[in-house]
Amino acid sequence: MPQCRGRVSGTHDRGDVTSQWSLQSFMGVIETVFGGKAETQHRETETEQKYAVLLNAGPDDTATAANGFGYVLELDDAGYETRLYLDGEATKWPAEFYENPDRPFNHEWTQIKRRDLLMGACGFCANAFEVAEACERSEVDLLSGSDEHAPEVAQLADDGFELLTMG
Repeated sequence: MPQCRGRVSGTHDRGDVTSQWSLQSFMGVIETVFGGKAETQHRETETEQKYAVLLNAGPDDTATAANGFGYVLELDDAGYETRLYLDGEATKWPAEFYENPDRPFNHEWTQIKRRDLLMGACGFCANAFEVAEACERSEVDLLSGSDEHAPEVAQLADDGFELLTMG
């Protein structure tokens, strides 16, 4: 027997009367008639789901980084709360786009910044790759000092973010 997941809803036209129905309503009737708790699986709505994209791919891995940029924009376009974090070699991107504004995927980078989806860069990694000043010059926040790693992935998970790692 096929399983129904999530909320199923629709309308049915009967002349001049339109009836609304849903799986939740149906299960409520079953629960009332037969007693007990009817179990349904609930899929979170788009606005409840949250994604943190942890980008580790730097300018030497453009294809992976481009996918990460694309995922951030696509998730945001679909209404999901989305954040981008630069980690590892990805902390080189602010300098790369600042110094080479015609570089491929600059449009996506600009959209991510314009929509405030870029949360910042790991300060430890930016210092290790000697791009901390370039991040600041590009108005990309450093999320930690030179002796700490960021972001705090456990805190993101506790805050309900699904972690997507790229690179």
